[in-house]
Amino acid sequence: MATYIEEQLKYCKKCGETTKHFRNNSKSSGFMLLVHLVLTVATTGVWLVLVIVWKILNTKIGGWKCSECGS
Repeated sequence: MATYIEEQLKYCKKCGETTKHFRNNSKSSGFMLLVHLVLTVATTGVWLVLVIVWKILNTKIGGWKCSECGS
């Protein structure tokens, strides 16, 4: 899985202004999407349900860091 840095403008409570915030994120490759498709077909959809549950349980919540103060 490839990792990349996601960035977004957000309001920082500590700085009191809108600043750029960063967090680490990951992205699936095209090959892994193909593997999931094959497994979904092979297991008649059971794999798809498991992947959806896995993605919901591992959803990124927070993790944003301010570029100015680091909080």
